[in-house]
Amino acid sequence: MSSDETPIPAEEEEGYWMVEEGEARKRPRMETWDEAGICRLTYNNPFNLNIERVWFDGKVVYACEQGELEVDLSQVKVAQEYQIVYGVELDERGKPKSEPERVDGQYNIYDSVPGMDKYSPLWQFNYVIVPRGYEPNTLRSAADCLRSGYAIKQSTVVEN
Repeated sequence: MSSDETPIPAEEEEGYWMVEEGEARKRPRMETWDEAGICRLTYNNPFNLNIERVWFDGKVVYACEQGELEVDLSQVKVAQEYQIVYGVELDERGKPKSEPERVDGQYNIYDSVPGMDKYSPLWQFNYVIVPRGYEPNTLRSAADCLRSGYAIKQSTVVEN
């Protein structure tokens, strides 16, 4: 523990803390992003979850997918996730008929992060269909996708 990190007394129930090896600690506020635009996340992944890099407004954030859910999109708040693909065909329910043909090396794109009004831990998939000559990670934000001119197919696939 560095000298500027203070252990939290056991009787204190909650706060803006860091947790390292099971011990909650106070520490000075740090910048969210580093100079390269990468989220300064520290996470030791004790449950061995699959972690992925995702774009948000041109910055890299980290996410872990917990699986697909069936939700009533008219009743449940969802955030938007964009997946860059060469092709996808949706059925009448808005589900892919087969696995979308993803662009290798392209990170998915989130439209929000925790703390934003439109954020939700549930993500509705939007497939952005790009040509074969597309350079991976050219699109790095929801705004990039929306102004790209590429076709976007909104699905009813929702993941947590």
